[in-house]
Amino acid sequence: MASINTNMAATLAVSNLNKTSDEMSSVLTAMSSGKSINSASDDAAGLAVYTAMSVDYAAWEQAGNNSEVATAILETADGGLSEIGDILERMYELASEAASGSVTDTERAYLDSEYQELVAQIDSIVNSTTYFDTSLLDGTYNQNFTVSADSSVAPIAVDLSTQAFDAATLGLAGDLTDAANATTELAAIEAAVTVVSAGRAEVGALMSRFDYAAGNIETAQTNLEAAMGVYMDADIAALSAEQTELGVKMDSALQALSVSNENLEKLSRLLN
Repeated sequence: MASINTNMAATLAVSNLNKTSDEMSSVLTAMSSGKSINSASDDAAGLAVYTAMSVDYAAWEQAGNNSEVATAILETADGGLSEIGDILERMYELASEAASGSVTDTERAYLDSEYQELVAQIDSIVNSTTYFDTSLLDGTYNQNFTVSADSSVAPIAVDLSTQAFDAATLGLAGDLTDAANATTELAAIEAAVTVVSAGRAEVGALMSRFDYAAGNIETAQTNLEAAMGVYMDADIAALSAEQTELGVKMDSALQALSVSNENLEKLSRLLN
């Protein structure tokens, strides 16, 4: 039945047009942002899952940072120990020469002069081997590093407090002023080399562990990022097809609205 009071055809056309326009707006938003979820109304459950994953990802990212810091600290400590090891090698050469009967006490005094400077340099290295003003080789460093997003996984302890590497603690308190003293120092240096080598071995073992931890963190981040993409990444191909379909619907709705308005105008003319 034709009516001029209620243009239902136009009303339905406008309703369909508004619905299609809203859908088109949602599609364009997803295409421009690259995200399938741009508001909670798009996918409330998916957004909740994605948010939880984002928290986990941030935790893994921080664990990665912790691992890198720990590795940097251990590399710094190993560098200091390496320098001390080189100094001990030179000190052994000096002590061995001083213990020999081929030199006089006058020459031993010269050798001892260099020897004492090297002893002082060991202490200087210990004092200067720090990470953000925190000493690493004085036997006080002991910190834990979280390397997992799982709170049930125990942190890795970087404990360098079991051994100090200053000259006095290493037992390098003698001199080379005579052959007997030089012989005593040879034994002390050999013992110090063993201590420093053990320290480097411990540091190296921890570095290896953090390397594996970093690999595990990277794998976890990669897998989690892929899972997050399932919920959040927009399917541009599907959206493009949907955009084309909605464009056709909008054209059809506009055409229907135009025709319904023309029909109402024609009916109105019958009253004239």
